[in-house]
Amino acid sequence: MNFFRSLTSLGPRYMALWVGQAVSHFGTYVAWVTLPFLVLDISGTDSTMEFAVTYALETVPTLLLGLIVGVLIDRWHLRPVMIATDLLRASAFFYLAASYGSYGVGTVFFIAFLVGSFTTFFDGALFALIPSLVPRRRLADANSFVAASQQFNFAVGALAGGLFAYLYGGPALGLYINGLSFVISAVFLAGVGRVAHHRSPDDTRSPFLTEAMDGLRYIWKEPRLRVTTIAAAVPNFVMGFIEATVVLLFSVILGAANTAQVGILVAAMGVGGIIGALIAPQIIRTTGLGRTMTFGMILTGLLLFAVMFTTYGLVPLALNVGWMIGVSLINVPLATIRQHYADDNMLGRVTTVSRAIGWATLPLGALIGGWLGDSEDALPLVARIFPALLIATAIWLMTTVVWKDTFGPNFEGRHSRREESPAEAA
Repeated sequence: MNFFRSLTSLGPRYMALWVGQAVSHFGTYVAWVTLPFLVLDISGTDSTMEFAVTYALETVPTLLLGLIVGVLIDRWHLRPVMIATDLLRASAFFYLAASYGSYGVGTVFFIAFLVGSFTTFFDGALFALIPSLVPRRRLADANSFVAASQQFNFAVGALAGGLFAYLYGGPALGLYINGLSFVISAVFLAGVGRVAHHRSPDDTRSPFLTEAMDGLRYIWKEPRLRVTTIAAAVPNFVMGFIEATVVLLFSVILGAANTAQVGILVAAMGVGGIIGALIAPQIIRTTGLGRTMTFGMILTGLLLFAVMFTTYGLVPLALNVGWMIGVSLINVPLATIRQHYADDNMLGRVTTVSRAIGWATLPLGALIGGWLGDSEDALPLVARIFPALLIATAIWLMTTVVWKDTFGPNFEGRHSRREESPAEAA
C-alpha cells in the first residue's frame, strides 16, 4: 500500500511516464532473451560468443552515440523522442516477426544494434524528463520506481521471452510481443502531455561538436559527476560479463540442472533488484547519495563473490537476491546524482555522456564473457575475481568527495530554474 501511495503521490503525469517506461522496458528484456534465441534458431549452434555479440550490439550504441544523443536530447522535446523511439523499435520487431525465416544472423545483429541505438535515445530522454515532472526532493523516489520496474522486467521479461519461445516452438511470438509492448508504451507516454523544454530559450546554442564536448567538460569539472561516472564503469563491466554468460555461469558454477533452475536463479536476481530499488530512497535520506552508492558496491561485491562458491539451492537464491539489492543501491543514487548536479541546460548531455562512459565497459564485459564462456575451465576463476573489482572501487569512493560530500534528496544542488513543484505543461 505504501508503495502505491508513494508512487501515485508523484502525480498523474509521472504515473503515465512510469507505466510507459515500464512497458517499454518489458519489451527490452523480452528482446534480451528473444534475440539470442533467434540467433540460436537461425545458426543452429549454441556458441556463447554469438550470444555475447548480440548482447554487445544492443549495448554498444550507448558508448558510440552518447555524445550525439546528449546534444540532440538537449535540443529536442523529450516526450516525442521517447514516443518515436518506441514506435521505431516496434517496427523493427514487427519486421523480424513478419519476415521470420527469411533472414540470417547478420540481420539480427543489425537489428540488435538498431534497437540498442533507439534505446539509448529513450533512456537518455527518460532520465532527463523526470526532473521536469517531480519536485527535486522526490527525485530519488522517482528514480527508485523506475529502477524497481526495470528490475521487475529483468526477471519477468526474461521469463516471458523464454516461455513464448517454448509455447510457440520458436522466437516469432516473442518478436510480436516485443513490438506490441513498445506500441503500448508509446500510448501511455502520449498521456504525459506537453512538457516545457528543460533548456532555457535564452540559452545560446553553440556548434554541434562544441556542445557535445561541453557535456564532457561539464562532467569532468564537477567532481561528483566525474567520480561516479568513472565508478559506474566497474559494475557495468561485471554485469556485462554476467548477463552475457548467465546460463553458463549458473549451470557450470552453481550446478543448475536445467533451464527452469536457471530461470529461478535469474528471478531471484530480479526480486533483489526490486527490493533494493524500493529501499534506496530511505537509505539515501539517512546516509546520502554517495554513501548509499558506495554501500551498494560493497554489498554487491561481497555477495556476488560468495555466490560463486555455492551450489544450486536456497543459499545461492538468497545471495542472488542480496547482491542485486546492492546493484539497485548503486543505480538509484547514481541516476539521482546526475540529476542533482547537472544544470537544466545540460541534463541531456550529462545523462547520456555519463551513461556512455559508464556503459563503455558493458559490451566489453559481455565479449570477454563470451570468449571465456567457450572455455569452461577459465570461467569459474574469472567469475570469482570480478567481484573484487567492485570492492576495490568502493574503497576508492571512500577517499573521494562522493563519500564525503554528496547529500541526500533534500539537497538543492547548484542553481536551477526548477522549483519545488513540477513544471507545468506548456
